[in-house]
Amino acid sequence: MDKSKQTLHTEEQKIKQLADDINPKDKEPESLAEATTAPLADDALGGHATQADIKHNTKE
Repeated sequence: MDKSKQTLHTEEQKIKQLADDINPKDKEPESLAEATTAPLADDALGGHATQADIKHNTKE
């Protein structure tokens, strides 16, 4: 393999690894726990409670 093809192959491998790091959903789960756990949405954990939230929830 000449040097340019080897460099291209190395770059392709690096890009593939970066893509797997960014989007791991395309890979198979590494454990049973990972396979049976649903991913959370970005806002699934909620935000911080404010004084207005506390007053609103205590009135109900």
